[in-house]
Amino acid sequence: MLILCKNRDKLLSEFKFRIADEADLPNLLELWTAVLNPDTAVFTSMYHSCPSIKRRTFVAEFEGKIVASVQLFILPVRDEMYKPVFIGAIANVSTSPDFRHKGLSTKLLNDAYEDMKAAGCAWSYLFTGIAPFYERLGWRSLHRTLLSVKLKKGMFEDVQSDVSIWPEPDVDRLHELNESSFVSPLTQIRTDLDWKTKIPPRLASKTVFMGDDSYAIVRCDENRAVLEEWAMPEASIPRFQHLIEVVSKWAAEEGKDRLLITAPIHAEARQALETLFPYIDEMDVADSMVRPVSARWPISRIMSLFLLPEAKFLTLDSF
Repeated sequence: MLILCKNRDKLLSEFKFRIADEADLPNLLELWTAVLNPDTAVFTSMYHSCPSIKRRTFVAEFEGKIVASVQLFILPVRDEMYKPVFIGAIANVSTSPDFRHKGLSTKLLNDAYEDMKAAGCAWSYLFTGIAPFYERLGWRSLHRTLLSVKLKKGMFEDVQSDVSIWPEPDVDRLHELNESSFVSPLTQIRTDLDWKTKIPPRLASKTVFMGDDSYAIVRCDENRAVLEEWAMPEASIPRFQHLIEVVSKWAAEEGKDRLLITAPIHAEARQALETLFPYIDEMDVADSMVRPVSARWPISRIMSLFLLPEAKFLTLDSF
């Protein structure tokens, strides 16, 4: 073991580890688009997160070029009593192919974890498709149940609702609706700056439905529509039913055969779905992981928080 550790330390000594600054963005975009996803607008938005959020990008540099990165966002979310706690959200874990299997990501993730501890985070959170790697470092998979319903053209033709598509979303109005909606554990606490600088770029690739006192944010995959977020002033079967009817009708007309709900819903909303659709498929997924940071947040407490029936899943704009 000692020999392995010495070899690893010698290998890492060839790299420079530091915090990225604004001048590093072009190099980071090159790395992220090559390793992760070509949507540079999202990456740019993430890198230029508004000042209300603490964001650090830990990088490994070799011969003047960034070859690995881990991005950390420290975000406020609500706990089981709806009080704010800070979490460390991990994103953009990337290593250039020629520099993999050298311990770079492990080193950067450990650096980010120490930063979370210093900042007083309760726990850490990330999305991934390679759970075994993160499990070795202390993260644990979250199993959540998503709901899926079949769609067909012609459904809900006679729906009467105040909800409609907003081709150019009124972000200020969306902000107002979000602020007036009932709160749930795990919802992110968004600031005014979030709504001005972080959320608009994320809405560009989504469809926004807005009503007098409710809204839904939907993205589309090849054959399905995905309900990422919804909100209303109180848990109401009729309101949620109208929202789903409008979204489902639109998605079916767009040729989608499924509506997937990624935000777990409360009992009243589930009842509304069962009224509208004869069959509801439940999908177990484990694409996100958590790791305790504070001793006051052991893994058992974190897991129980995510299992609360009224808990909304962290929305995708969180990072």
